[in-house]
Amino acid sequence: HLPRLPSLPSLPGLPTRRSTPSGGRHSTEVHNYRMLRGDSIAMGVVNAVSPFMPVLIVRLGGSALDVSLLTAIPAIGAVLLAIPVGQFLQGKRRIVPWYSGARMIAHLSYAIAALVVLVAPAHLVVPALLAVWAIAAVPSTFGAVAFPIVMDGAAGPRGRYELMSRRWAIMGLTTAITVALIGQLLDRLAFPMSYQIAFVGFSIAGLVSYWFTLRFRVPDHPPPPLADHGRRFGRITEMIATVRSQPAFLRYSARQLVFVVGSRFAVPLVPLYYVREVGATDAWIGIIATGQSLALLIGYYGWRKLAFARGRSMVLLLTLILGALYPAALSLADNLVVVAVLTAVAAIFAAGIDLSLFDELMKRIPRSHGVTFTSIDTTLVNAAGIVAPLLGAAMAVTVGIQTALQVASLIGLLAAVLFALDVRGRAARSEPAPPAPPALPALPAPPAPAAPLEPTAGASGD
Repeated sequence: HLPRLPSLPSLPGLPTRRSTPSGGRHSTEVHNYRMLRGDSIAMGVVNAVSPFMPVLIVRLGGSALDVSLLTAIPAIGAVLLAIPVGQFLQGKRRIVPWYSGARMIAHLSYAIAALVVLVAPAHLVVPALLAVWAIAAVPSTFGAVAFPIVMDGAAGPRGRYELMSRRWAIMGLTTAITVALIGQLLDRLAFPMSYQIAFVGFSIAGLVSYWFTLRFRVPDHPPPPLADHGRRFGRITEMIATVRSQPAFLRYSARQLVFVVGSRFAVPLVPLYYVREVGATDAWIGIIATGQSLALLIGYYGWRKLAFARGRSMVLLLTLILGALYPAALSLADNLVVVAVLTAVAAIFAAGIDLSLFDELMKRIPRSHGVTFTSIDTTLVNAAGIVAPLLGAAMAVTVGIQTALQVASLIGLLAAVLFALDVRGRAARSEPAPPAPPALPALPAPPAPAAPLEPTAGASGD
């Protein structure tokens, strides 16, 4: 049996043990929150790998192309597999076992990476690590496709915005603590043994996450009618017709693709800038990542409040515009303290982008075909993610990292303009606003924390 995790303070908007009766829907929500809280802590540890995996590749002699492949390889796997995986999962009543099991397998890749660093010849270690990453892309795709459906089912009537802000806030706090500790560990132990120890720890945290997610209580997913199991061509034709019948989803996807190109364009550039332009040590990278995670925590709390007070469209546009300025601002920084501050400020806006885009996606897909639409969304996003990091790495080689970062900002600003036009168009067409989440029961306010409490998405699809 796993040791019981320490309980956290009651959070407004979510049920607690004393505030809801046992049995029925509320009991399920309480159970799901407990499981989600444990999973969020475990995933906070797993997500601490994000700033260190590209740095490991660089320190092992990897090039800008190798770093870009860390993003491009899972994207290629998702493009090839997401729609077949979606069709497979669409016919499964219980998606949770597939979700939790696939993520567990993906998380074991970190321990395998540690073994590769130990046994592979020096000239083959980077290609071998990329091969492990490519194999892990298969279970990662299962996790990425199932993630929105599982989270939406676990949220119940409490609402996606509420649940995801809580989840990502807990993950952010855990990641902040973890990256700070790991940054110090990596500076004090010999390389590469320090990275091997850390990566084995990430896989152990993945096993803990599996234990919690397997216990989510999510409504059974209705399988498609028997007629859908006919010829392959007929299923594809029907899927295309279904997607074309949802113009709101298509408009969202087109604009999201531009945003993804801008954000993924900068993915290989940021760690290269840290290491090669400003000379960041492992300890500094841990400090930067800690500040980023703490800022995300503040962002998830603040943007959730602001969204309900001023509207979700305002949060979406404001965070997209200001978040897009980060790569350009980073390109002008030559001091590690300034880099750390800029990254923390950008993380506040990234939190609003995370919440807004997840909510925008889920309110535009029909629940009866949820897995199908999330698989298509995963395919489109990762198709853009294949090309953008490679273009970013190529531009860094030809014109320099600073210029490439500025181009990433221009693409991000274009995405913000396109979303603004969509919001204006919806208002002109007088489209009904998306339904607000159900009113939450009044709960006692939690005790104020002593101190204020992740672009995140990794192999797990979180």
